[in-house]
Amino acid sequence: MFEVEPHLWLQGFTAAWLFWSMTALSKIGEAWFYMPAILLLAFGVKLRPTMALLLVMLLVSGATSTLKHGFGLPRPSEVDARVLDTGEPGQYLVEDGAADAFLALPSDAAIAAARAQDEVDFGFVSGHTSAAAAFALSIPVFFGLRRRWIWGMALAWPVLMGISRMYLGRHFLADVLGGLVLGWLGVLLVAAWWRRLPATGPVPAMLWIPPLAVVALAAVTATRFEPDGFGAAGELLGALAVVAVLQWRGWPSDRAGLTRRIGRVVCALAVGYGVTWAFDALYAAGGWTDGHPVSILFGASGVALAFLGSIALNRALSLYPASPARR
Repeated sequence: MFEVEPHLWLQGFTAAWLFWSMTALSKIGEAWFYMPAILLLAFGVKLRPTMALLLVMLLVSGATSTLKHGFGLPRPSEVDARVLDTGEPGQYLVEDGAADAFLALPSDAAIAAARAQDEVDFGFVSGHTSAAAAFALSIPVFFGLRRRWIWGMALAWPVLMGISRMYLGRHFLADVLGGLVLGWLGVLLVAAWWRRLPATGPVPAMLWIPPLAVVALAAVTATRFEPDGFGAAGELLGALAVVAVLQWRGWPSDRAGLTRRIGRVVCALAVGYGVTWAFDALYAAGGWTDGHPVSILFGASGVALAFLGSIALNRALSLYPASPARR
């Protein structure tokens, strides 16, 4: 699964429209797409199921980053001179270091070369694929959609994302399969926890043990494998805090006309990006290095402020009904 033959076969299709299609598909799998998409779903469609989706995305994102740094494996374009990297040649670290069998790893020289880079960019698992799998499957699972075509799209979309990453020489088949499994597993784990929550009212104390244990594990793992894990742990903690507050105080009603829904989304985008910009500037002004433990605080407070602040602003502008709907 760390062989380059599938990539060479895929890259043998050189039509311009195919290259640009695969590139565009891959671009959609980046953070610039998911943040506004989540805010659109939360404030334009339904808030409560979107919070479950957000928990999945944060969980899978943190796990993906940890696995990347824990395994430290190279990308296809780094282990074979013939594999193009997003259409460009000459990105290889070793000329011929791909696996020589289906279940084998890349050569020791290829792995060592990838780990020796000043700015590491490991391949296993595919973050684009794990995020696509987590996002797509969360839609029918948490929003209660039952139509077959929606489930078909939820399963097909991450597979297409994985193919685009292989076509562009960014990931091995093993990376893509690992991303699919990780994304879908994240949905199943969060869904199992989410279904135990009461429809409204405070969450029982015992139910907080599993997610808080995951946050603690992410923070501990960050000290061993992945410094950015402190921020991921903080963001997950912040999302859990939002759920706790809304369970206790009541979820705002999603009912509204199109104009109010658009207004809520615009407010949420302004608050969300405003908080992100302000916190990035504050972090830089503090002089903390990337991955400093203080990023737990920034991640948690940033997510909590973005969502609770958006809800407060929308209520102040009468874009939500005056009283929260207890469901």
